[in-house]
Amino acid sequence: MSSSRPRDLPIRDRVNNQARYMAMLRAVRTERGAYCEAYHDPPVPATHVHHIIPIRESGINSELVYDLSNVIILCDDDHLLMHPLIRRTVWLTIRRDRGRALQLSG
Repeated sequence: MSSSRPRDLPIRDRVNNQARYMAMLRAVRTERGAYCEAYHDPPVPATHVHHIIPIRESGINSELVYDLSNVIILCDDDHLLMHPLIRRTVWLTIRRDRGRALQLSG
């Protein structure tokens, strides 16, 4: 497990990682569509990519960060259910920042 944080990486690696991450977001959206993978009737637009094995466990430099089989696309409500201990005010910031990345990838 890698303990390095993105800010600890050289700028070249951070840019490469971000480009690779955005490519993964585009690939998952192309492969699975734009709707939440949790059951909804009618379907609900997806706004988040959730890592099944969390990045905090795999490490930021792990291949699992980019592995399509380690992510699920979710709507706001279902993603919040995956992180029940995050306070709502913190969640609103996460939703804004991370949800924007998925929307930009589509």
